[in-house]
Amino acid sequence: MRVHNLPEMHERLELPDTFQFSCRKELSCFGSCCRNRVLTLTPYDVLRLKNNLRMHSDDFLTRHTEYSLDPATGFPLISIKLGSAPEKLCPFLISEGCSVYEDRPTVCRLFPLARVSGFEQDSKSHDEFFYALSTPGCLGRMEERMLTVGQWLSEQGMDPYRAANDSMLHLLFHPGRSRDRALNEKQLQKILVSLYNLDVFREFVLKTNFMDAYSIDTQTQSRIENDDQELLRLGFSFLRTDLFT
Repeated sequence: MRVHNLPEMHERLELPDTFQFSCRKELSCFGSCCRNRVLTLTPYDVLRLKNNLRMHSDDFLTRHTEYSLDPATGFPLISIKLGSAPEKLCPFLISEGCSVYEDRPTVCRLFPLARVSGFEQDSKSHDEFFYALSTPGCLGRMEERMLTVGQWLSEQGMDPYRAANDSMLHLLFHPGRSRDRALNEKQLQKILVSLYNLDVFREFVLKTNFMDAYSIDTQTQSRIENDDQELLRLGFSFLRTDLFT
């Protein structure tokens, strides 16, 4: 999750820290967190969702997402396209709950927490912390269950999401990036195709001289034909090499 105003030090949570929360269908607020919220998607979120829905990535992005620029980083910001006002429902919310629950995005898995991830000033040491979101009307925050942040991440299956999402840090903190200069249109298109529109990226990789130009080994070539996660790793690797040259 990208945040513009970092929480105060005393508000930050580490993995052993505890918080109070439990969500269940019997609560009258059930599903309210899926309404009128900014539901940002990471590249890995898009990968999981478009595969869950068995959609081509281009169709998924067109039908279910909105695009903007993150004012803090200048990078593309992809979010779920909500329904019309006043309710602004997530399109994947049904009466029983989330219709894509097994592949729900990072922001939903973390709720009622948010995660901030980055590099220390030496640009080598990785750092992360969490904090509790403002959740007015959320009865789950008044449930008696206490658990650690680490327990919550484990229960929510966050390990592959954390690993995949942190690949973006190598672009955000890339040594060749000029923070005084906005990304140009060509750079933005490279990010959108290589990380979010994976099915289009696969066509580009397989049908052009990309493999030879970037010396992709035969084992990787074989894997990316059918493995979206391998293809996403290639997208990040390609951008680390190419985006700021």
